[in-house]
Amino acid sequence: MERDDHEAAHSGPPLADMAPLVRRAREFAAARQARSVTRDEPLAPAELTRRFGFAATGRGKPEVVLSEDVFVELGHPSEASLSTILATFDPGLVQHGRVTLVGPDLPSMPRGQRPSFAQVLILAVDHNDLPDPFSLENAQYLMHRLPGYMVRSVPGRLWVRVSDKGRAAGLDLFAVGSALISAFTSGFSGVKKAEVLFVTSFRDDVEALSEIAVEAAILSGKHKKLTLGLDGSVECTELNCDSCEEKPVCDSLRDVVVKRREERRKKK
Repeated sequence: MERDDHEAAHSGPPLADMAPLVRRAREFAAARQARSVTRDEPLAPAELTRRFGFAATGRGKPEVVLSEDVFVELGHPSEASLSTILATFDPGLVQHGRVTLVGPDLPSMPRGQRPSFAQVLILAVDHNDLPDPFSLENAQYLMHRLPGYMVRSVPGRLWVRVSDKGRAAGLDLFAVGSALISAFTSGFSGVKKAEVLFVTSFRDDVEALSEIAVEAAILSGKHKKLTLGLDGSVECTELNCDSCEEKPVCDSLRDVVVKRREERRKKK
C-alpha cells in the first residue's frame, strides 16, 4: 500500500461503515439523473498515462498551474466546494469503475469559468484490511499525478485548477475519475472497489451534499470530539465551546441543518 509520510503521525480510529451515507448519495444522483451522465468503464491506467501523462505509481513531477495558464477553476473559494470519501463494507453498494457527472464536463465549459464543485468517492473496503482514513484523504488530491490538474486543498473542499495544456490534451472529468479509481484500488490493498461522483451543476446541488460530507468526516474520525447518535444527531464531548477547536465544524453543521429544515418547511 502506498503510504504518505504523515500517515503514522495522523492515524486515527478505524473507518466506520458508511453504507447509509452511500445510499443517500445514490438518492442524490438519482434525483438529478436528467442532467447527469454516467460511464461504467473507466480508462485503463496505461491509457491515462499515454494520453495525459498520468503517474500510475508515485506522485509524478511537481507541477504548478499559474493563473495565466488556467482553463477553468472548479470549486474556487468564491463558489461552493465539497469533497468527501464514503467507505462501506458492503461491496454490493459500489459499482466499480463507475464515474457519474451531474452538470457540464470540462469540454463544454468556457475558458475562465468557475463552477461550484463536489467530488464524492465511494469505496468498498475490506473490514479486515482497513486503510487509514488520513491516507485515503491525501490520495484524493492526485498530488502531481495528473498533469494539467492541480488541486489546492482546504479541509472538506477542493479547489481545482485545470490548465490550458490539460484541456488541449482532452482532459475531462471522466479521465479524472478514472485516475482516482486507479489511485485508490492500486494504492490501497483494502480498497476493493471504487466509484466517483462529480457535481458541476449548481451551488445548491453541491450544498445538498453537505450533510453527508459532515457525517462522513465524523465517522472517519476527523473530528475527535464529535460523534453521531443513534438518531443521526451530532453529539459533542466538549463542555466549553469557546475554547474548542471543533467549534467551526459544529457551527458549519448547525448552518447546514438549519438550512435543510427551512427547505423542508417550504416544501410542505
